[in-house]
Amino acid sequence: MTTVTCISLVCPVGYTPASSAAAMRASISVFEELMYRDSNGQPIRGARVDAIPLEKHGRSRLQALARLAVEQIDEKAAALLPWGEMPFILCTRDADMPGARINGILAGLAIPDGTPLVGSRTFQVAHGHISAFVAMEQARRLVNKGDVEACIIMAIDSLIDARSLNWLDSQMRLRTSEVTDGLIPGEAACILVVSKRLIVDGSLRLRGLGLAIEKATASNEEPFRADGLSAALKAALGEAGVQMHEVAFRLSDVGGESYAFEELVLAQMRNMRKTRPEQPVWHAADCMGDCGLATGMIQFAWVEQAFRRGYALGDLAALHGSSMSFGGRAAAVVSAEDVR
Repeated sequence: MTTVTCISLVCPVGYTPASSAAAMRASISVFEELMYRDSNGQPIRGARVDAIPLEKHGRSRLQALARLAVEQIDEKAAALLPWGEMPFILCTRDADMPGARINGILAGLAIPDGTPLVGSRTFQVAHGHISAFVAMEQARRLVNKGDVEACIIMAIDSLIDARSLNWLDSQMRLRTSEVTDGLIPGEAACILVVSKRLIVDGSLRLRGLGLAIEKATASNEEPFRADGLSAALKAALGEAGVQMHEVAFRLSDVGGESYAFEELVLAQMRNMRKTRPEQPVWHAADCMGDCGLATGMIQFAWVEQAFRRGYALGDLAALHGSSMSFGGRAAAVVSAEDVR
């Protein structure tokens, strides 16, 4: 058994997992005109963490997000964890994605009691939007070996960065005054704990995980059949030992592009063997835009709160991750920890 719990989430709609999930459940959005402009000179709309000063850019902005996330770690959960003994996995961007890098920005960060956040064993996962899923696979391998009790996974990203915005604009992937089929930039920082046994009450149970590669990306001419996401979802369902129709609801990192919505539908259709009345999809991007590599972590945080607070739409949920420009695809099947 693998359990997952979110101990910190800082995003444009909240500074804790509970407040962020409540805002997303209520469909509260915080989009505004940013100080950046598109190629036509028009303001770019986005969602930012308003506790981070506007004058902080690039690396300093990511440092501020990281520090805020560490400051907001749930103290009750932190007191139960074996700090200093847990391997630390840091999620980072795809190597070809322009923008500030986060290497080294965690130096000196400590949890509220003064214990360093990062222990002696550290790992880095550079898979962009599916980094949370790849890190989850690595974390459960570590805890299943039996020599560690738990692992820490952290993701920090901000698309509110001149280099990232310029690249997205040049790729016609940014929602602008002329491109309506594009994403809205956001930012977030999230910290998860993965363990083999229950440490924090109300944790998620990771039942299945799947990873795959999609040959048809947003920037090539390969025929699009959602092969990658379909394969990842099939693998996650297979490991969980359930069928697609048994999943009550889904969460996705789709940020507004029709290509991504089509992929989500195709992956569902190719795995559905029996009809069900409905299977709603929750999109965090409706409230805070695309938060880059942190979007996968946000899904885990939101669904955990949904199970914990009793508004989940059933016992099983499926999570989806897609790196639209670079091909990585991932899926996970989760439930409340006490669901058998």
